[in-house]
Amino acid sequence: MNAFSRLLAAEGLKLRRSAALRLVWLLPLLFLLIEFTAFERPLLGLKALTPPLQAHLDTLQLKLVVALWGGFFHPLMLALLPALIFRPEHRFKTWRHLHALPLSRRGIFLAKAAFALLLSAALLALIGLLLWGERTLLGWANPVLALPFHGLRMAQVLGWLWLGSLPVLGLYLWISDRINSLAVPVVFGLVGLLLSIALTGQEQPQPWRRDLIPWVLPYAAAEQVVHQGPTQQEAHLAGTLFQPEPDVLRLPSGKKIKTRQNIPDHLLFPPPPPTPAWVLAAFSLGAGGALLVLGWADARRNRT
Repeated sequence: MNAFSRLLAAEGLKLRRSAALRLVWLLPLLFLLIEFTAFERPLLGLKALTPPLQAHLDTLQLKLVVALWGGFFHPLMLALLPALIFRPEHRFKTWRHLHALPLSRRGIFLAKAAFALLLSAALLALIGLLLWGERTLLGWANPVLALPFHGLRMAQVLGWLWLGSLPVLGLYLWISDRINSLAVPVVFGLVGLLLSIALTGQEQPQPWRRDLIPWVLPYAAAEQVVHQGPTQQEAHLAGTLFQPEPDVLRLPSGKKIKTRQNIPDHLLFPPPPPTPAWVLAAFSLGAGGALLVLGWADARRNRT
């Protein structure tokens, strides 16, 4: 067993019964509880489905993963996970002891980064597994709700969430290594959440300027899998109330005036095409790798 393998094994032992490991299964369960209580449970009493309702329910889980998980839970998970992985060393002030051992300081950072990437992927995979189990149980409880589970598209949504998270995850790993506080990454997570609410859904002449913001990138990357309609991007769930209504003119006084026109706005002024998927993927890999290298290089410093 080489030195890096021993570091990975040591990190695995430290994560047993840790808050980081509890986060991996508690947060998906909380998401599933909210998703089932608010959106799935009211449907258990249905006797029949109309074609429009069936079409809506067919993709409901996919849209909720993007809107509810990607829009609210995911930004906070990205902020908490690296901070909790670095918490044992910060909490018990063991850095001097670790650096006195014949271990690479940068190797310790790489081992923690590997576990952060692995645990975030496992958490997203658990969400997909839980949603599949929920859809199966709903079909047993009410045959009307026995709708197919879109496993491939679900894997695409979750995969894009993980890939799009690499830049901000690399940044949080560096911050968590540098700062002995859970509050700082949480504040960054809340800032990212506010950025996602404010910027997603806005029509931009150059949409890549919005989509390549690291905190917006996971939502933008996953949303392209379920996107429908002429707009560049669906608005964030918390920002839909502030979106302009089609064919409605709002006066400075707040009064709304319904307008009539022969050609819809999206045909008269078509939005620019959305950011290509290859651009999102290339930026995620490049920026994520660069931030991880920056954190790896900084991990060599002497700690006080």
